[in-house]
Amino acid sequence: MVTNLIWTHYTKAGPFLVRQIAPLATKFLELELLKYSFSAEGENHLPGGTVCGPIKVDPIDAGWGLVELCLSGGGPFFLPQLIVASDDKAEQNIAISLTSAPKRRDGFQVFSAPVSSERLQKRLYLIPSLKSCSIQLVKFRVAPMTRGQVLRRFLAGMTRSPGLVVSSVINENLGYRFQSRQHRLTPATALRSLVEVASRNYPDPNQLRFGKDPSYSQWTNTRFETLIPRQMLPETRSRFPLSVAILAAKDDSGELLSLTMNSLSSAGISSDSVFLIDRAERTFQISPLTTLSDQDFHSHLANLGKEGFLLCLRAGDTVSRDLLDRCAEHSSAETTEILYFDHDHLGHEGTYCESDFKPDKSPNTLLFRNYLSRAALARISNLSLLLEQAPEIRSSGILGLIYGCAIQASQQSKPVMVHVPVPAIHLRKESSKELADRSNNEQTARTLLLESYAPNLIIDSSYSAGATWRSRNKPQKKVSIVIPTKNRVDLLRPAVDSILDMTLYPNYEIVIVDNQSDDMATLSFLEELSASNRANIVMFDEAFNFARIHNMIVPQLNSDYALLLNNDTEVTNPMWLTRLIDLFDLPDIGIVGNKLLYPDGTIQHAGATGGLKGPMAHHLVGHKDKDVHPLLSFPRDVLAVTGACLLIPTKLYLDCQGMDEKLAVSYNDMDLCLSVRETTGKAVVVSSSGGVIHKESKSRGTDFSAREQELLNSEADYFNSKWLARIRPDPFYNPNLSLENDFDLA
Repeated sequence: MVTNLIWTHYTKAGPFLVRQIAPLATKFLELELLKYSFSAEGENHLPGGTVCGPIKVDPIDAGWGLVELCLSGGGPFFLPQLIVASDDKAEQNIAISLTSAPKRRDGFQVFSAPVSSERLQKRLYLIPSLKSCSIQLVKFRVAPMTRGQVLRRFLAGMTRSPGLVVSSVINENLGYRFQSRQHRLTPATALRSLVEVASRNYPDPNQLRFGKDPSYSQWTNTRFETLIPRQMLPETRSRFPLSVAILAAKDDSGELLSLTMNSLSSAGISSDSVFLIDRAERTFQISPLTTLSDQDFHSHLANLGKEGFLLCLRAGDTVSRDLLDRCAEHSSAETTEILYFDHDHLGHEGTYCESDFKPDKSPNTLLFRNYLSRAALARISNLSLLLEQAPEIRSSGILGLIYGCAIQASQQSKPVMVHVPVPAIHLRKESSKELADRSNNEQTARTLLLESYAPNLIIDSSYSAGATWRSRNKPQKKVSIVIPTKNRVDLLRPAVDSILDMTLYPNYEIVIVDNQSDDMATLSFLEELSASNRANIVMFDEAFNFARIHNMIVPQLNSDYALLLNNDTEVTNPMWLTRLIDLFDLPDIGIVGNKLLYPDGTIQHAGATGGLKGPMAHHLVGHKDKDVHPLLSFPRDVLAVTGACLLIPTKLYLDCQGMDEKLAVSYNDMDLCLSVRETTGKAVVVSSSGGVIHKESKSRGTDFSAREQELLNSEADYFNSKWLARIRPDPFYNPNLSLENDFDLA
């Protein structure tokens, strides 16, 4: 009875009418394969996720049609899908799984699925596979379905997995969580969905392979439509002047090259604008590419449109179908010099994994680590100009040249460097040799550019070992290390002793601010330090106010720098202070903070993020040092650093009028950092050198009374009212990342 009602609804016949539709003679349509794939090593290669279409099919005189897809070639052919694209921009496109026949037919692997005539009246596209495959021929047709064919498929599906079918319909999806439709589920659409899902014998979603991180595949599709686009691209693409250089290594296969070429073609990038940079003699060719050497391509830049942009990829990298549209949307023809995207990596299954979500323009981060990777477009006229200014940069290769232009762009105050927070470029994993070669080439470019922007600084950086740095001329400027304390000699003594025993920087003094200590052991230790001239003791005879303490003390200092340091810290590396001072050789530095560790070696502080878990919070707290995120191995730009170890020029502190004394306990250090950025435009950098342990909250404790908690809450509210517009969004924290759990997906 149920099946009769379902069939009646879709054939628009009476409840007892038995309608038999004779199969009509339908011809197979051979898809224009070369439009979507490139030939290499004698085979056509179609990368995973390639969208072919639109496909023109003749209308059928039936309620349902059987879609058949026949593929020949080396494969593998896995989970092909038909996209039914709506003309309504507010409506979600539908991806229909085509299930495989158990045996090949006439040398073809056959896939099929019943599709309602309503779907077939819309525009159809094909994703042949989620995996890359070698393919010779693609044939496609839609044949009318008889009543018996539909019912047999429906009953087979209901018998095999009724729970999956019903739950899919109730959840308003067709099997994948990321295919949910936006329109309201009505009885009519529920019935159609029931037949569609059951009659296709849809596989268990838990058995579908989406790479090592299926949650990322689903998340990125929901957010950016990487697997199933909400709207297919129009026939007319945005015009954006882009040339692409593809770096081919000796061991790169034709499949990798064709994978990249196919994605460029799918994005509407003409092969006339693509160049193969190849140092190896090939037994195959990718036609019709122009093949050049590194040096030849440098000379060839002058022949490209000066106002155009260059993207440099490795064989195996791919781009999204809407890359040119996004470039045209976010760039300015007059001012943009560098346009860069977030990126992720391609897994072996043809799906995406391991995202790299980047900050906005971060000049100091970029000097230590090329966070742009191969997902950056550089204006060709700037590349040519840099080659003229520094011909020796040719030895860094094309990627090194783009990195050098990015450094130049990042050091300008004008907004010439544009970040598009979309993973529109998908990179293949580099081998250890390729990664080492890239590090060496970037080091060459970095050294050349440092001569212009930080001539006194030497930086050595690699992706495997992180960054080290040192000043050419050893600085001798005086540093006052300011340590507030009240009692707690058990914390103060190891803090002071570690500074005196471990610090190699020669020109410093220790200034201890005694905030009403009444413990005899502490008072005795302070007298001992004063008598031996190992520290200067200054009295602060008022209620605790961290901001007021420093506002009173810093103007009295006779030094070039003030280093704010907590009494519950301990120095572990003799170079800790030297490395902090050296970072002031970077251009326009206002404040340098330090990476701090808990006694167990996990992260206590590595910079603060605006809007994280409230007004502002430290990120990566409690994680293992260097293991959790590659940024922990490099100095980088941040909005703010903690006052537990904060270095600032004394004059700058005074020019910015110090700390806000309304923030007696919390956020005063963050406020100082934001004031420096706002009033002077100078940067705040967190060092990766470390060398200091912080036993956080040991001096004040963490069990706050109701009155103390009320004070903390009021200070948070005041800080938010003062800075909310400046800290959200945080330019150094990607909007695709969570503000609840730092560096998780949003």
